[in-house]
Amino acid sequence: MIKAIGTAYKRDDFTSEEFFDYWRDVHAPISARAPGLRGYVVSEVIRKIQGELETEAFVEQWYEDEESFEQAGNSEEVAAAWDDVPRYAKTSGTFWVVKEHVIIPPPDRGPGLVSTWKEWK
Repeated sequence: MIKAIGTAYKRDDFTSEEFFDYWRDVHAPISARAPGLRGYVVSEVIRKIQGELETEAFVEQWYEDEESFEQAGNSEEVAAAWDDVPRYAKTSGTFWVVKEHVIIPPPDRGPGLVSTWKEWK
């Protein structure tokens, strides 16, 4: 598996609550339609401990392999997700394709905030 991970910044005219509400209620259903998407996590930054990078959130999306990621990136569904981003977020985020090396697996947390995400597909 590979993962796309990136930073996310709210628009200046959005509060943090409005930003995350829009992301969860409007953008996530659009973004979750990406073909081949195996997982989708948004991590809200509560506070920074150290370092230079500032961000409101990190987004993580898992794909089976780089080919699946590339195919998704060329799809109408991902184009629609990118078209929606300026409606709630700045477009200045930084994104990476990474390979995880799991040291201690995270606990199973169940179906997530939106348990009906498969209905979006």
